[in-house]
Amino acid sequence: MQFGEVENNAYDHIDPKKNAQSRHHTQAGDPAKAAKVFYDLAVMKDPPIRCAVGTDAYKAMTAKIDTTKENVDRFKDWTNSTDVDGYKPPS
Repeated sequence: MQFGEVENNAYDHIDPKKNAQSRHHTQAGDPAKAAKVFYDLAVMKDPPIRCAVGTDAYKAMTAKIDTTKENVDRFKDWTNSTDVDGYKPPS
C-alpha cells in the first residue's frame, strides 16, 4: 500500500486484469470510439451533464430512468402532501 491509500477489502475477490483480458475483443464497446466520444464531450461548448457512452451504458441508464419515473409517479401524492396548508405555488 502506498502513502494516502486506504485499504478496502470489499473488492478483493475481483481480478480486474483477468476480467479485462477475458473480455478483450468480445465486448460491445470499442475503446478508440469511446475515447473519441469522451474527447468530443470534453471540447463541446455546452456538454450534457450526463451522457451514456456505449450500448450497455445506454441500456442501464434508460432502465434507471424508467425505474425512477415509476417511483416518482407512484409516490406523487405522498411527495406533494408536505406543503403547509394554504400554500399556493408561484405561477
